This record gives sequence, C-alpha cells and structure tokens, in this order.
Amino acid sequence: MRQRTFDLRSFALILGLTAFGAVWATYNLMHVGSIRDESTVRPLVWVVFATPFAILLGWLVARRREMGLAFACCFSLYFFSFFVAQRIESLILSPEQASAGGHGLYFWMMIGIHVTAGVGLAIGRATEVAAGEPTAGRRPAPTPESPAQAGDQP
Repeated sequence: MRQRTFDLRSFALILGLTAFGAVWATYNLMHVGSIRDESTVRPLVWVVFATPFAILLGWLVARRREMGLAFACCFSLYFFSFFVAQRIESLILSPEQASAGGHGLYFWMMIGIHVTAGVGLAIGRATEVAAGEPTAGRRPAPTPESPAQAGDQP
C-alpha cells in the first residue's frame, strides 16, 4: 500500500489563485450590478473568464509538466460551465424573471461552479502525489522491495 501524502505547495497555489480569480470575478459582477448594456460587456466577460484562467495559472506554476492536462481541464471548466449555469438558472427562474434580474443568478452560479471546481482540482492535484507522482524539484521516496520481488532477482 502506498503512503498517502499531501502536496501543500500545489494545493496552496491552485486554491490561492482560484480564490484570487473568484474575488476578481465577484468584484466585476458587483461593479456592474444589474446593468446590462454595452458598457458592462467587458466586466461580465471577466466574471466568466477570471476564475478558470486563475486556476490554469496556479496549476501551471505548481505543476508545469501537466500543461496539457491543465489546459484541457480549465478549458472544459470554462466551456461547460456556461451550459450548467444556464440550466440551473432556467430551472429556478422563468425567462422573464431571469431577464428582469439581468441574469444575476446565472453569473453568481458561474462563480460558484468555478470555485467548486477549483477546490476540487486543488485537492485532486495535491493528493495525486500520493499515487507516486513526484512534485517539481523533489524525488519520490524509495519503496522497499517486497520479499517476492527480492527472491526473483538472480
């Protein structure tokens, strides 16, 4: 059985940048309020883009060799969260209510989905080390040979 370890560096980087992205997204959403016109497009784009991008940056800083996996996961989070948040909004509010409120629930759901996924990814990447994957700059601990392996050697 492998010893379970926790990579605090990866966890802190991914979670810290997730929090930073969520704060930036929340700031932009609070800044525009319920106004939805041409002047609020850029802040609303930041609402849906900030947290996945911050998660990606944290992941790349923590584990550069997982670049492909990081891009795939963060792009998927960014792309599919649009549909999940819209579906949740449509289950809770009628189209008229959602439109009258400037789709506020939708944008708050986006932030919530991104934070939830960011916490999950931080925990997942931090505990992946337990499966024998070394963190950047560290060598894996040697594992003792089992008696069956030692007897098989000439």
